[in-house]
Amino acid sequence: SRLILVSGLFWQCTDKDVNIEEPIATPSAERFNKLFEDGLRSETAFAHFDSSNTNFIYTSTRGTTVKINGSCLRMNGAPITGTVIMEFVELYDRAKMIVSNKPTMGVKTNGEKEMMLSGGEFFVTVKKDGNVLTTTCPVTIETATSNSGGTIPGMQAFNGNIVNNALTWEPTTTWDVVTNTQTTPNKYTMSVPGFGWFNCDKFYNYPNPKTTITANVPAGYGNASQVFIITKNVPNALGTIGGQYPVGLECYLLFVTENNGNFMWVTKEQTLSANHTIFFDLKDAQIGKRADYVGHVTLLK
Repeated sequence: SRLILVSGLFWQCTDKDVNIEEPIATPSAERFNKLFEDGLRSETAFAHFDSSNTNFIYTSTRGTTVKINGSCLRMNGAPITGTVIMEFVELYDRAKMIVSNKPTMGVKTNGEKEMMLSGGEFFVTVKKDGNVLTTTCPVTIETATSNSGGTIPGMQAFNGNIVNNALTWEPTTTWDVVTNTQTTPNKYTMSVPGFGWFNCDKFYNYPNPKTTITANVPAGYGNASQVFIITKNVPNALGTIGGQYPVGLECYLLFVTENNGNFMWVTKEQTLSANHTIFFDLKDAQIGKRADYVGHVTLLK
């Protein structure tokens, strides 16, 4: 069996390692990424407002508010007029994170990646005639801590960085997460400097020794798949291969790819050991639509 290094900690095995009774269509990286794009689109809210509105306030179905000063909006540095469209995404639950490929992996000061406990992942932008605008004023996002399981002290501010469809979170000092114990004890308030992805998060900081995870995936699937780490009983966190995880962590490792435009996945219940290694076999795979995939992840406890 020939081993080929694919990326990060992925390893790819030859076809003779895969035992399936019926042929499975070759995965497509383009179709796989589109599944995530469609998943994100399904979580995106849209709101029209006039750019002359200096105090536009949007309230989401989760009770989160977004405040934007329309007079600060710019296109190529110049003020604008007329109607604009705000796009807003808020993710708190790992089932919604996993269907849009938005894990909670943060970069620590030593450069290592660790999974974080999220108080919410947020995306906000404003467009005019399809063009992405900028803003010269902060945007305020305020969300109830109950959306993510209650108030957690020590939440930090992170900016999202997407490279090759992979999202990581980087700590920032350009804005902060505020929880006012007097006036808004049950809310996280974020005054972000512009548009993009923002996260109210906290590193787990487990005391146990850490390990990496080596995932062996079927041949031909390295560029059209992802392996997620789902910690038991922690609904507002989602990890990926490539990070450091505590030895002894009870979790599920979930390999996901696409099959003819549908999600195809294999889930394995694990307790992490030092230098943890796992093999995924397509004979264990399930195939379904987005709702099936989300439903499966939601039921994992």
